[in-house]
Amino acid sequence: MAVSGVSRIRARSRGRRAAAVASVIAIAAMTAACGSSAPGGKGTLNLWYGLESTDPDKVQEYQTLYVDPFEAQHPDVTVHTTPLTDKNFTTKVKTSLAAGRGPDIIETAGSTSAIPYAEAGYFLDLGPLAEREHWKDSILPWAFDMSYIDGKLQAIPSGYESMVLYYNTTLFEKHGWQPPTDRASLEKLADEMIDAGVVPFGNGAADYEGVGEWILSSFFNEVAGPRRINQALNDEIAWTDPAFVDTVKLVQDYFERGYFAGGTKQYFTLSFPQVYANFADGKAGMLLSGSWEMGSLPEYFGVNGNSSDWDWVALPPLAPDVPSDVYPLSVGNTLSVNAKAGDVDVAQDYLAWYLSDTANMWKAVAKTGGNPIPIRFEPSDVPADIDPRYAAQYTAINEASDAGMVGYVTWTSWGSGAETYIWDNMDKLFTGELSAATFCAGMDAAFQKDYDAGTIPPVFGTAVR
Repeated sequence: MAVSGVSRIRARSRGRRAAAVASVIAIAAMTAACGSSAPGGKGTLNLWYGLESTDPDKVQEYQTLYVDPFEAQHPDVTVHTTPLTDKNFTTKVKTSLAAGRGPDIIETAGSTSAIPYAEAGYFLDLGPLAEREHWKDSILPWAFDMSYIDGKLQAIPSGYESMVLYYNTTLFEKHGWQPPTDRASLEKLADEMIDAGVVPFGNGAADYEGVGEWILSSFFNEVAGPRRINQALNDEIAWTDPAFVDTVKLVQDYFERGYFAGGTKQYFTLSFPQVYANFADGKAGMLLSGSWEMGSLPEYFGVNGNSSDWDWVALPPLAPDVPSDVYPLSVGNTLSVNAKAGDVDVAQDYLAWYLSDTANMWKAVAKTGGNPIPIRFEPSDVPADIDPRYAAQYTAINEASDAGMVGYVTWTSWGSGAETYIWDNMDKLFTGELSAATFCAGMDAAFQKDYDAGTIPPVFGTAVR
């Protein structure tokens, strides 16, 4: 399979620091669910995959997890693998595709990145395969929506995460605090934390500037709300709408109050190890972050004499018309079938296999620390060695997906132009050098260019009103 191992956002060190899983994390998210579809015909499958390093142990691990099981179930198929480093993966795939060759399964860094491939005609229309495999029943609704480019099902999201609120349960029990449920309870809690010498949100951006995107994305969903975001993504309202300006103003206000890291100076200088240590030690009470933290927090809690514990809740709504239990969705890589694959039927069999076995998906998640793919699963599929908090979070995300209680994050849904603008200007926003109105106007202008060019990712639906 054409697996780069690290999506664009992950390549920016999005927050996963565990060395043991860094090289494999996206591979699991993209290939782990290979399972139990019926054997197909004879043929050959050419899989390209990316690793942090192509040392023999890593190559063998890939072979064991993602090739041998498929060959066992499809004995008349021969799989040829090409291991590459993450650094060179995308360039080599693009060069080969332009020459009319390339891997049989094409992986891109995300829905935005998939659009040029589709426009170049590299992707097979997977509509007939989706009908044969009943994907509309097994793939989560928003992921199925995002698979369409120009009216054809072409690029399937292969990993998903959400933004949530993590909190130090030991610290909360000590002070009698409860996780916030709305803006009033959040601000009351944050002020009490400051009075107790505790930083409300321990986030810091010294290692990765994109932490600001996590914060902004969370607030856009919990202040302006997914309905307005959906309207803006469909160019029905502008990003200069008062709801978005008010969102950004609230982020600025919380930085001024010292809610984040104690202030912008600390926020810009805190490394990830410091962030986690402060959170585990009770110097910070909460962390506004994504599902990827499930792999990092156990390294700091309950080890080396630290007896603190942690848990998570859905982000609290921060405006009266935003409901509770909304999950903004982050999508990493996508998978497609090469329209010029030597054995198109075999390539489709592989993709069907990948999306069919939820029990095997969770086994791979347990082994590699990666994410599930966006398909429905049963609680019985989750191995006992998966942290119950991890299983609970993805169960909640899936339930929200079926109910349409989903939102959007900047790096998945805004488009590359708007995200670049956010990336380049959010630090000035946090320090107050840039006004909320000016920031939103710049974001709107950047988004409009991508919208007019047709490069905004497919917009999935939301039931949040």
